Amino acid sequence: MNTATNPPTPAATNRYASTFDDIKARIGDVFQVQISTDSQEIRHSVKLLGYFPGKTIMITTPTLNNNVMLFREGQTLTVRAFSGTAAYVFNADVLKACNTPITYLHLSYPKTTQKVPIRASTRINFDIIGASSNITRDENSNAAPTAIIINDISTTGASIAASSPLGKKDDILRIAFRAKIHDIMVHPTLKCVIRSLTSTDDEVNPIKYGLQFLELDTQELLTLQSLVYQKILENK
Repeated sequence: MNTATNPPTPAATNRYASTFDDIKARIGDVFQVQISTDSQEIRHSVKLLGYFPGKTIMITTPTLNNNVMLFREGQTLTVRAFSGTAAYVFNADVLKACNTPITYLHLSYPKTTQKVPIRASTRINFDIIGASSNITRDENSNAAPTAIIINDISTTGASIAASSPLGKKDDILRIAFRAKIHDIMVHPTLKCVIRSLTSTDDEVNPIKYGLQFLELDTQELLTLQSLVYQKILENK
């Protein structure tokens, strides 16, 4: 059994050699694991239960369709995590699968990890339905929100499309949408300003807007960071 398996060095220049210590992982942090031989590349969310430097990492056992998955000793998993402004990926072998007092796995402690820096302005493709209200124009009216499509999003702004005008440049909007983060549904409502607007060839949503977020509180920022990092981890 190889207890120090690590992913091959990729050609991408934005990945750097790192260590597990650099993740600054905390008990309860959510990681994503993938069975290395899984051709479908399904990612499973797990929680970090603890770790012993140089020896083992303990995580909750992944589930599939609400059923605890079975693992054998020596099985290799690809593990992904994010911390601060970086995503991390490493391979680890299952050292032991435990069933009491809870189901959890002992993984081999990686000698190295791969670090992928994430810029605050990193945008992810989103493509989800939301709603927008124009605070500047409709603050004192009962105008119904306008349906929008959020095409991409970052911690600083978003690109959205709409079938009808939302406002003019420098108008203040409030956008709302639903998204899932680690199996938890969130409902962000974010204040933003229109920085650009252009027409497109899309017959359904012909107007595209570039937005900058305003006055984000800590929870809103954390929600956006989690959305961005989760998508980045899914694509690594």
